Amino acid sequence: MRMNTYNQKIFNSISRDNNMNVVRYYLSFCVLIAHTAYLTGLELPWIQRGTVDVGCFFAISGFLMFPSFQKNPTWKHYVKRRALRILPPYVFIIVIAALLLVFVSDKSTIDYFSNSGFYKYLLANLSFMNFLHPNLPGVFESNEFVTSAVNGSLWTMKGEWVCYLSVPVVYSVVCKLGKNKGRILLIIIVLTSVVLRCLLLDLANEGRNVLYEIIARQFGTVFVFFYVGALLNICWVEFLKYKWYVLVIDLVIIMICDNIPFYYTLLQPFVAGSLVLWFSLIGHWGTMLSKHDSVSYDIYLFHFPIIQFVIFLGLPKILSPIGVLLVILSITVPFAFMSWNLIGKRFSRLGNESKLNCKRAISLKKLKS
Repeated sequence: MRMNTYNQKIFNSISRDNNMNVVRYYLSFCVLIAHTAYLTGLELPWIQRGTVDVGCFFAISGFLMFPSFQKNPTWKHYVKRRALRILPPYVFIIVIAALLLVFVSDKSTIDYFSNSGFYKYLLANLSFMNFLHPNLPGVFESNEFVTSAVNGSLWTMKGEWVCYLSVPVVYSVVCKLGKNKGRILLIIIVLTSVVLRCLLLDLANEGRNVLYEIIARQFGTVFVFFYVGALLNICWVEFLKYKWYVLVIDLVIIMICDNIPFYYTLLQPFVAGSLVLWFSLIGHWGTMLSKHDSVSYDIYLFHFPIIQFVIFLGLPKILSPIGVLLVILSITVPFAFMSWNLIGKRFSRLGNESKLNCKRAISLKKLKS
């Protein structure tokens, strides 16, 4: 399936000469620190807002995905590129954790690999239904663990794919509507997502079904942030014109956010999304890192089971909070680089080759026509 609107430039492409890698690292470390504090019970000197940080990742993604698809509006190659970038490290962390954590389990090797829970874990996580079976047999089940979940970070993947797969459809409609009406459509998508998320949370609070809360958190939250990013992209010219006003307004709102009705449900995605893109794209203070590959995604994937393993070793009982954090970082970062260089980079190259072949095919079709 190929869109017939590839020559329209509705969304704004951004130069790679930006601060985005620095911001991505910051967000990934914020999530790591938030999870460390939650799982270990230690107090860490940081702004621990894990859910918002995850949302900011999606704001960046929404900002980038539409111009990326616009350059190469072919469904097959778009999905292939996304799959080659996202899925290999995701599959790797699931499989490697399932294999290595046999040494942590209180079950014997035979019992561990013959237990149905081992295969349920693989099936649930590889199919993005992590909440159905997040734990492995006999792993992280003692009282010192807040949760027996092996990797509580993987819940975002299902929401990520919903966002990615919505891009070609929404892009096609926006192109047909034109830029101005397209902006209105994106605003409607964001507000509708906010309303649906609130309704689902209300239903969950009434005790009707825990599935409502899962859908609201694992789909609603990321969808809102993703389309805030897309909306900011299509309004980027105006954003740049008033960028200093935007910054001041965002900072003032954050200072008084607890006194603003509906801030966390309605305003926060706009404030957090605009701030993260402001720091990502205004100025050139972080461009040195933009020249290098980012392993922030791999850090995000690996940190949770590593924190659980550190708890298993009993290190939070004998080390200071900063000491525990340094140990977690010293394990997570090398694993992230290993994952990227052995797996992520290789598959990403295949995705880039696919993109180049698609561009060549489109150019040949233009020449023939």
